[in-house]
Amino acid sequence: MTTDHTTNMPEPEGWKALLTNPYLAGPIKFILPLAIIPAIFAALYLIEPYQQFLIISGLLAAYFVPPAGKESIIPIAIVMGYPWWLITLVIFLLDVAVSLFVVWNFDLALKIPLVGRLLESGMTVGRNYTETQPWLRRFSTIGLILFIFFPLQGTGAMNGAILGRLLGLDKSRVFSCVCIGSIASSLVIALGADVLLDVYRQNPALGIGLLVAIVAVSLAGVVALKMREKRLRSRTPR
Repeated sequence: MTTDHTTNMPEPEGWKALLTNPYLAGPIKFILPLAIIPAIFAALYLIEPYQQFLIISGLLAAYFVPPAGKESIIPIAIVMGYPWWLITLVIFLLDVAVSLFVVWNFDLALKIPLVGRLLESGMTVGRNYTETQPWLRRFSTIGLILFIFFPLQGTGAMNGAILGRLLGLDKSRVFSCVCIGSIASSLVIALGADVLLDVYRQNPALGIGLLVAIVAVSLAGVVALKMREKRLRSRTPR
């Protein structure tokens, strides 16, 4: 009497079964990340007054246009009266949608005219970053989180997901790194802006002084990083 071992293998259940179905996996992986974005705007439309909805929609649209980023959009939203937790959550969900789309559809997205050019520019950013930060390949997971955490131009969720692919990380790890870096960065910026705004309301001079100090330190850090990258590039053999 023979035993059919294939009957003992557990069948995937729920959403896992959908993602293992070759006819459904592709459309789901393409549509789901794109569906998150209109769902965010629909939720904002339901919970915010119409004028407030238009303003925050404009800020979120600007988030996708360089050089805007978390470091500018989040503080502006908080100054305009939006709660820190709301703008943090919304920016995080946008990063989730973008990173999921890149992780799941990278090869396909390269063939889409406009999206493909954006991904190619992200690949250039990722290659340049790994050349000037050689430690990144040794500590790829931590390095990717830090790449996304620090709010520098070109270090957002899309380019972070692309960098993860260039580093050879598996899709789930890339997505996890993007989520950790995004939520940590968004929280730090949002809470910092909220505290700074409270300080300014109580003591305008102190608030302005703290803002000037933060900007000065940030600019010094960016200049130092750019100078280091320039020195490393000059040492790299052509």
